Amino acid sequence: MKQGIIIIQCLCCIVICNAQRNISTVDMAKKVLEKGLKETQLSTYQGSLLLQGMAELAIAGMDKELLDRTVDTLAKFGTKAIDGRGSFISYQAGGSAAALLNYRPNTTRLNKQVAGAANQMLQKQKRSGEGLLVPGWVSDSLDQVFIDMAFAVTPYLLYAGLKENNNQYIDLAIFETLELFKILNDPKTGLLHQGRGFRGKNIVSEDNWSRGNGWGALAIATLVRDLPDNHPKRKEVERVAKDFFLAVLRYQDKAGLWHQEMTAPASFTETSGSGLMLYGLGILLEKSLLEKKYSDYFLKGIGGLTAYIAADGGVSHACFSCLCPRKGTKADYINHVWVYNDPHAFGPVVLALAQAVKMGHTSILTNQKPGALALIDTITPVIKTYVRYVPERSQDIAWENDRIAFRYYGPPVRDKVSSGIDIWAKSVEHAVIDKWYRLNARGLDYHADRGEGCDFYHMGFLRGCGGTAIVKNNKPYVSTTYASHRIIKNDPHSIEFELNFDEWEVDGANVSEQKIISMVNGTNFFRVTSTLQTTGNPDMIVGIGLTTFGKPLLVRDKAKGLLSSWEAIDPNHGSLGTAVYVDPKKFNAFVKFGNDEYILVKVKANQPFTYYVGAGWDGNKMFAPPGAWQKMLADKLSWNSLNAFYTIKK
Repeated sequence: MKQGIIIIQCLCCIVICNAQRNISTVDMAKKVLEKGLKETQLSTYQGSLLLQGMAELAIAGMDKELLDRTVDTLAKFGTKAIDGRGSFISYQAGGSAAALLNYRPNTTRLNKQVAGAANQMLQKQKRSGEGLLVPGWVSDSLDQVFIDMAFAVTPYLLYAGLKENNNQYIDLAIFETLELFKILNDPKTGLLHQGRGFRGKNIVSEDNWSRGNGWGALAIATLVRDLPDNHPKRKEVERVAKDFFLAVLRYQDKAGLWHQEMTAPASFTETSGSGLMLYGLGILLEKSLLEKKYSDYFLKGIGGLTAYIAADGGVSHACFSCLCPRKGTKADYINHVWVYNDPHAFGPVVLALAQAVKMGHTSILTNQKPGALALIDTITPVIKTYVRYVPERSQDIAWENDRIAFRYYGPPVRDKVSSGIDIWAKSVEHAVIDKWYRLNARGLDYHADRGEGCDFYHMGFLRGCGGTAIVKNNKPYVSTTYASHRIIKNDPHSIEFELNFDEWEVDGANVSEQKIISMVNGTNFFRVTSTLQTTGNPDMIVGIGLTTFGKPLLVRDKAKGLLSSWEAIDPNHGSLGTAVYVDPKKFNAFVKFGNDEYILVKVKANQPFTYYVGAGWDGNKMFAPPGAWQKMLADKLSWNSLNAFYTIKK
């Protein structure tokens, strides 16, 4: 009997051993690094984060070739071969990686650019009310701050100060992080909130966002590692760091990672925040600020991270760019979208793996196949114009550019809608149509804003944004949904498609319509060239309509041929602007029928006429300032200017 038990135990051991995989930590880190270098613009702050990972990996692996390559890359910031940009002056010099490597012995190539940017930060970087270094774009009246700032300021000034023996830099580096930890501390969890002042003065976001806590983890761990032991703030830094990481560990999941909203296990596993927190956790273990038992938590997280790394080094489940979205609630963060190979994804993973190498963990033991959870079918964000026929979803025709998206409904839903135009509000430049339809098919409907915008515009049988009607005897006659379509052009810079509408009855006469719709990047307006066919009277009055919802701010400008509306349509999603520009020479009148406002034009049957239709959302930063929509229409646009713009772009 005992012999049988021993055999079974041995067999179990063999199965377990076969299931476990040993992965080279350095090989995995380099694979992610190389993928990141291909996918990330190094001139951005995400590039700065990746370069920091690159520098740490070179140091941890004592890899002279990689170290020289990193210094060569960072030196390009000094010559402007790479034009570092972003909201902090440190990015102009290559960010924390440049300061870190410049601090190392026998490195002089980066000294001028690092020292110059550090001095510029001290002298010219904008300050908050507390004296924190902040981006130039934040609101003074709202005194906005956010935890991401610690990443841009603390490591850079710490290493610049250590290099130059400049206590002013070092003290400011400490102040930046400790003060943000005070302002953004969540006393209930011991974690951090992301920002203050983005939803009103002194209002702090309600989240415990993964990457936000990751930014804090990186900054406070950097101080723990390299702040001199005799610095008067050393003990306070250690206390804050230890308390914070013990709080972080309470929310680590069974795979060793953390979720988008850290207190909500049902939210998605988020890799960028997880990578940053593992990096910081490793530093605290290395400095013996945490007990050795927590090494198991670190190694479990490193192993768990590999499941989200694809064979080519791609990284899944990194939250898309996020700063106190919508009202800054936990639900708002939970609904934010993750992206495959988001530019934030690579740096944190490389940093975590580099820290593992530094601690002597040259291989990763995992029970799960690397990349098992890397959902590579997720679409990488691309800025483009795009039109799509969607047969699987009511034969919709959807189109978009870098600012806004629209939709016509197809024949299967004629009992629910007519020929009005739907709006999909976007807050991002990249294309969203494919992703939103795919998520909708999986039960994640596009009426929820996951950080890119959403569909909250409801028109039914009304005109929506630019639907047409023939007006006769003070009555609008509208067609039903389009009957057939033809996509003429569909490239990243310009789209064009044709819609044909079946005949409908207009006061005893039959009329049909063909619309040619085109759109380019760089505008909120698409162009419509419409031809109405009929055998009756060639003179017609056509109305282009805008649906309103109760309290619109309207502009009716006969001289410009403009009808526009701005209205708080949905209390959960903000205000939306719509507008139509027609040829002023064809202008006839402004009228209202029910909830539709119309601008009327005189046209001839069987002859094409052109007009422009657009929309803008205050959830997009372009129209967030009050009055921005109306100002754009009044100061920059007209029927003639849109004609000229489309002529040049096409």
